[in-house]
Amino acid sequence: MNNKGYLLAETCAALAAAGICAVIFYNGLSAFAVSWQNLKSDLLLYRAARYSQSFIEHELLLNSSRLKITTGSNDKIVCTEVYGNRQVTFYRSSGALAREIKYNSTRGVNPLSLAEVTLQSIKAEQLAADKIKITLEFKDNASGRSKKFTEVYVLVNGSF
Repeated sequence: MNNKGYLLAETCAALAAAGICAVIFYNGLSAFAVSWQNLKSDLLLYRAARYSQSFIEHELLLNSSRLKITTGSNDKIVCTEVYGNRQVTFYRSSGALAREIKYNSTRGVNPLSLAEVTLQSIKAEQLAADKIKITLEFKDNASGRSKKFTEVYVLVNGSF
């Protein structure tokens, strides 16, 4: 019997099946890499939002006796402290959340955002006499992805 023809056909079929498996594996691997980058970017954005919101939450819930919102292209949240002569203002400055602290005649500004992200916008809205809704929009500088984060805070020590 002549088995040479069958051996060549079996080799070609095995190489074709291996090629198809390689293409399927490559497509799956590239889709995984893209979704991994998106997941990594989303985690960075969530981390930046939690970091920035923690400072706002600390001032609003623990220290503020009076709150004022300045609306416009760049909303500002002005907190007058329970302790008296201290005033804290949150606003967007150069793509970062900034906290300006005025105490008597001295003034200091602290950037509160991570370097890997840019704060696109900050919006504040009064919902009730003791509730405020703050929306922060962050953009990942590496991937270009952006997300909005909204949080409602209940003022414990004061009101508007």
